[in-house]
Parts: sequence; C-alpha cells; structure tokens
Amino acid sequence: MITNDPLLGSVGVPVWMGTFEIVVVGASFGGPPAVERVLSGLPRDFPVPVVVCQHISPGHTAQWAELLDGRCVVHVVEAARNGRLEPGYAYIAPAGRHLRFMRAEDGGPVRIRLDADFADSLHVPSIDLMFSSAAQVFGARTLAVLLTGMGSDGATGMLSVRRAGGHTIAESEQTAAAYSMPGAAVGLGAVVDVLPIDRIASRVAELGART
Repeated sequence: MITNDPLLGSVGVPVWMGTFEIVVVGASFGGPPAVERVLSGLPRDFPVPVVVCQHISPGHTAQWAELLDGRCVVHVVEAARNGRLEPGYAYIAPAGRHLRFMRAEDGGPVRIRLDADFADSLHVPSIDLMFSSAAQVFGARTLAVLLTGMGSDGATGMLSVRRAGGHTIAESEQTAAAYSMPGAAVGLGAVVDVLPIDRIASRVAELGART
C-alpha cells in the first residue's frame, strides 16, 4: 500500500528515483524475526550496504549477527568503529553505542562512527540518530526501513530521510508485533510505502537494484 503520492510524498519533497548508497533499518520490540525476514530475503549480490539498528541488550549483537550470517546469503556482521561499508554486507549496530556515518573530507569512502553519548537518547543505539545521520551524509540516496517496535524511535529520523528526498518504508499494522514506531512515522507523513513484512525484502531488493 502506498500512503503518499509516490513521486512527491506528503512532505512535499520528490522521492528519489535513482540509485541508493545505503539502506538503514530500524526495529525494536519484535524486531529480531522481522529483521531476519528482511535480510534473508535479499540476494547475495545486493549492491547496497545495509545497516541495522535493533534495540537489544548489550553483549548480544555480535552473537545475533553471527546467527543471521548463517541464515542469510548477504554477509551479516557487527558494525565496527571506523569500518567501511561494503555491498553485500549487513551491519548490526552494537548495543551501547550510537551509530552514525562519516564521509571523509577528501571525498573518500563513508565509514561507520560509533559513539557512547547517552545523554539525549532513550535508546542506545538510537534509530533516530542513525536515520538522521544517513540523511545528512547520503541525502536522497538513503532508503530507510522502520519495522515493528514500541514508542516512536525512528519516526523523526525517517522524516529527515524524507525531507532529504530519500525513500522510506514502514511495516504495516497487520504484521507488526508492535505498530507504535512505524505508526508514529506514518503519522508524521514520513512514509512512502507501508508494507507487510513479507513484502518488504522484495521491495528493498527492487529499489536497491535500480540504476
């Protein structure tokens, strides 16, 4: 289901119709199986790096990434400080650190930045901070996906992506274990596509393959 004009969106900014540089995915309550559903549906040659922010207890992200890596054809790893982003890989934001993106001043590759600044966020890592950073660094070439979760983390970050011209997808109420987070993004007018979980991977694959 398309919630907005697919060429404009409710924020009045045209939706990017070209290639993407990054896919960012946010999830909270009920997120691990939803994230797995999305990542396992991507092809091995998926040409865009994927970065996932899941609210999870510290010490569990590396183990979860290893589990996902065995179940998906894209490679899944825990994100590392100053790590480069490579196509065919999905990076899991480590619990206890905010994940942002940084582009080298000389125009070099974008790298991952991990920070332990806890003061302004209820959740660490914060989906809002990751989405907003992607919008700032990649602009319209950002594809943001917000899955199940309680609260509203990710909604304002997704609005930043839309205002930059990026494409946004939210999980539908019909399949979300908790619709609060995607629903908050829909309420802000930040969502282009609202889709059930079983259609999100194919939509991401379709958009990511666009040239």
